[in-house]
Amino acid sequence: MNTDVNVIWRKGDGEMPEKVKRIVNAAQDELLLRSLELPTDAVNTIRYNAGKNSQTVNSYISAIVLGHI
Repeated sequence: MNTDVNVIWRKGDGEMPEKVKRIVNAAQDELLLRSLELPTDAVNTIRYNAGKNSQTVNSYISAIVLGHI
């Protein structure tokens, strides 16, 4: 097994590069959607609407929740 790792950013290195931000946001979005255990159609609708509004899934769902409070 190869243990070589290409580190592209470390906490404390300053601002996170845009490429890393996109990867982190995508991972957070995926974890959120999986934790909600929604039907596939609902997940697809959330992804579509978030993308249409140029938002992350996390931001899109947060806006929905805050709108209902």
